[in-house]
Amino acid sequence: MAAGDILIVPAQAAGFISLQGRIAKNGAGDLIDIPSGMVNIGGNGAGYLIAAQTGLLPTASANHDGSVTALNLGDDIYIYACRQASGYAKIVFSKNASVPTGYTASNSRKIGGFHVGRTRPIEQRFSASFTPTVGIVPNSVWDALNRPRSSPEGMAEFAPGKWGSIYLLSVVSGSWPNVVFGSRFGVQPVRSTGGYNELDLHRGLHAAGMREPTFEEWLMMAYGAPAGADGNNDTAWSATSNTGPTTTGAVAKSVSCANFVDCVGNLWERLAHHFDIGNSSNTYTWDATVVNTGQDSAFSRGQVQHVAWRHALAGGLWSDGVRCGSRTLDLYARPWYANGLVGVRGVSESL
Repeated sequence: MAAGDILIVPAQAAGFISLQGRIAKNGAGDLIDIPSGMVNIGGNGAGYLIAAQTGLLPTASANHDGSVTALNLGDDIYIYACRQASGYAKIVFSKNASVPTGYTASNSRKIGGFHVGRTRPIEQRFSASFTPTVGIVPNSVWDALNRPRSSPEGMAEFAPGKWGSIYLLSVVSGSWPNVVFGSRFGVQPVRSTGGYNELDLHRGLHAAGMREPTFEEWLMMAYGAPAGADGNNDTAWSATSNTGPTTTGAVAKSVSCANFVDCVGNLWERLAHHFDIGNSSNTYTWDATVVNTGQDSAFSRGQVQHVAWRHALAGGLWSDGVRCGSRTLDLYARPWYANGLVGVRGVSESL
């Protein structure tokens, strides 16, 4: 080194974080494993080491800020690295999304989190008798280096680098046209009614950093969820006597082996596929009616030249009974409809 040169330790640089592996759920129960690493907490010069820790219990009083006395269904729990005089960061679990209680943005940094939901093991795929257990969803555990581009709350990784919303999406902030959707437990999902048509659903989805799944992606998320029934809502919200959708996660058994909820029944789910089914003459005509429904229908928005414009839906409706399932597909949906039958699940790539 030359005189006057500065030797930079990476963690001393603002914003730096490095982990030797991923934060993960420990297989022994509702425990979390933390890999070793380095993290900057508070700006230039504030570097701290992260010690590897196995089997941390989030509800242990020494490990949380007073907010995680229990892991409740639907919780999103955040993991913070907090300053300590030893030079090693203290790991603190919290239900607070900004900073843990007793800390500030200068002496704490969010480095990960997880969702508390229902899980179905692969051995119980399609089982109508199995009741999914409540706990840390293993594939929902995220960290600052391994997470979706969207907000990580209520998300789970269903394939390497691909995350999906555990729940049908609902409005979490804003109003049209600045609406943002998110994945939340125990709420009414947004659907093609109340001003929305099926095509409008893309706006709050994409504003959240998500997109519609392809059918193959949806199949990965839905795999192992038991089919619906005509006469009851035991495995899915699908009984033929139902008159409308229910809240997200209301049916305990409606969980797939990738730990996604309500893939079967409740609402049809929008997929990314658009196409025209045509007819024998394939005489395409301009059509204004298909763009003049839903949000902003009072404004001129052009016309569609089509024979029979359609898009794909998956999963089944609240009253479709035994026809609801993890490979159920509808290829006759009209994107401009605002009949309240269609909701949406999101997909987000990893950072």
